[in-house]
Amino acid sequence: MDEIRQDLLSLNYSPSFQISGMQEADVNLSLPPATLSASISGSVTGGALPLADATVKLFDSSGAPFMHTVTDASGSFSFDVVPAGTYSLAAVREGYLLSPSVAVTLSAGGSASVSLACTPETALSLGAVAGTVNSVGLDGNGPVAGAKLSLSNLSGAVLATTYSADDGEFVFYDVADGVYSLTATASGYSAAAPIAVTILDGSIANVNVSMVVDGRVYNGTVSGIIRSADGSLVAGCFVGLYRVVTLAGVTTETLIATTKTNSEGKYLFGGVSAGEYLVKAKLEQ
Repeated sequence: MDEIRQDLLSLNYSPSFQISGMQEADVNLSLPPATLSASISGSVTGGALPLADATVKLFDSSGAPFMHTVTDASGSFSFDVVPAGTYSLAAVREGYLLSPSVAVTLSAGGSASVSLACTPETALSLGAVAGTVNSVGLDGNGPVAGAKLSLSNLSGAVLATTYSADDGEFVFYDVADGVYSLTATASGYSAAAPIAVTILDGSIANVNVSMVVDGRVYNGTVSGIIRSADGSLVAGCFVGLYRVVTLAGVTTETLIATTKTNSEGKYLFGGVSAGEYLVKAKLEQ
């Protein structure tokens, strides 16, 4: 093998200059000592076999990433221009856990050989189900936070549950191959229709879940207490809820619901949609 040649003095250069006619230029340069680089070579294995296409990361003494490379078909790698110092290396590849770090100290112009071992991780070959939960309907479109999502098998057995984040995102990890049913529920929304999800060869399924605002919950209420002129509670009093509509300057009042006060003089109208209303009450013998 031919000897690797390294610079003894570093490259230096002069400022630019011009020559005109028979002018003579005198250019002197001072060459500083070259910084001798070190090198690291090694191999990565996965189990007992060389691991090709593994990413090998070189970290400096503070743990910050310095450079990286990828192993060849035989699992070998090399870093050829590395300043002297203390470093650590680790390797990873899809389907494998990150290898334990190996520390190495390099002197100027020196070299080091490193072996890294990655452990196969069967769980990493499993799939995932991820997506977002969004609302549609009366309050427009937007993420639904705190929605409960359930992943069930075809027999209806719930295998895993999770909740959507503030931005509506959710994820299920370590999902084995198979066909599943994804359902979502949230307060104030109608339950979403089940969504069929298929995981094949550890695939990742991205799913968007739409939930419709439950109008029964979204509507408002009108309640109050009826009292007589002397301030006493009035039980059994007729109470009417009127919708008020003004068109072309003409206002109409339409009775849309009635009730009677209870023994405490209280009344309540539920499921009142958006609009303008007024309440009328009277007591008959």
